[in-house]
Amino acid sequence: MLKELKNKKVLFLGRSTIFNDIEITNFLRDYNIEFSRDFSEYYDAIIEHRNINPVEEDISNDAYDRGVKIYKLHKLEEDMSRLLDDNSILMAIKLGGDMQRVDRLLSNEYITDELFIKLLNIYEWEESEFGDSTRDRDVFIHTLTRFLSIKRNERDLLYSPLSLLKLVKESRNRDLLLALISFPKVSFLQKDKSKVTIKELIAQTPYIDKKIIKKLLSFKDNNIDFFLASNSKVPLDILNLLSQKNIDDINKALASNISIDDNLFIKLLEKEPKILLTYQPINLERYKLIQKDYDNILSLNRLLTNDVIDILVSKNIVQIDENILLNDNISTDIISKIYNKNIDTLYPNIASNPSTPIEILEALYQLNNYDINISLSANTSTPNKILEELFSLDDLQITKGLATNKSLDIELLNILQLDTRFSNELTKNQKFIDSMNRSLQL
Repeated sequence: MLKELKNKKVLFLGRSTIFNDIEITNFLRDYNIEFSRDFSEYYDAIIEHRNINPVEEDISNDAYDRGVKIYKLHKLEEDMSRLLDDNSILMAIKLGGDMQRVDRLLSNEYITDELFIKLLNIYEWEESEFGDSTRDRDVFIHTLTRFLSIKRNERDLLYSPLSLLKLVKESRNRDLLLALISFPKVSFLQKDKSKVTIKELIAQTPYIDKKIIKKLLSFKDNNIDFFLASNSKVPLDILNLLSQKNIDDINKALASNISIDDNLFIKLLEKEPKILLTYQPINLERYKLIQKDYDNILSLNRLLTNDVIDILVSKNIVQIDENILLNDNISTDIISKIYNKNIDTLYPNIASNPSTPIEILEALYQLNNYDINISLSANTSTPNKILEELFSLDDLQITKGLATNKSLDIELLNILQLDTRFSNELTKNQKFIDSMNRSLQL
């Protein structure tokens, strides 16, 4: 378009919502194109907006009849946006304090994400909390439209503050996350009925970086610091800094953070032993640091090394063995060792663990024990032959277990969908869900 219009005079009909006439005139001057709104004068071509008034529509129709070439304004807007120099734009805005230009550029779908985020950082919010400001609401919608992944039938999400929750959780764009920290205050209700703010959500993201952390720490907010302390992507030096606060909730968060080192581990062992020993990776070296008897708590830990598990199993305490069998990642050797103790009360636990060797599952099935069969029905490692035999028993509790089991043949799962008693269980079965989505072409 620009090459075609060089050294020509262009009549503009309708008005751009993202560039004003002065900005368009200055841009066209670099290409020796003359801007005009005087339809009484001679012009070589027309650039028109998709929405024009009746008078402009008559002018356009007359020009078309005379063979005057007509271009669409959105094409010029796209070209102008593509050729914008970010630094020049930002400098001009800062020097002139032109917030109206910021508003217009933020509504411009053609600018780059990088420029949009830079503009978002200098945008002056009218309200500290989302409320009645139309201007703030427009920026909110522009941000969601640009960065939120939604389906066509989910457009209503663009008008809900809850969508910020979705955006923060989905976004991997660190510059965007940094900009979102400055958004007006809004809280989101969690499943446990507690509320969380945008800043607290960002403190939890795995895509956090030093700039984001520095900005969040500047608020000196213990709630934000709590979520930073629990984030495994936060650097160790920041975790140590947070530890120096010696605040109970922050210590609890640190105790659950798998990124702490042995020095912090030792420091927290006296303050938060239960949380620490439940969630921290425990190897033999750390196990030797534990002076008190916390074996029951440790047995619930999913991050124990095999040598530590072996020590716990060797203590021959049934409750410890039960807890260890809840861990789907334990070795087959450990399971065999527990099985060989011949404690029948542990058999249902052994039968439910997907790491249990096939020969043990088959031996347990031969016992024809109801509780064992319930466990086998939900175990994805149970052989198909056993699953089919359990299905034929037509027992409610056993069938509920089968309905959750992704190893059950899809033909049998399809039979279960006809019985509403198993609806809840089937919704937890990814194999069944994938099959339904394929059949519905979702």
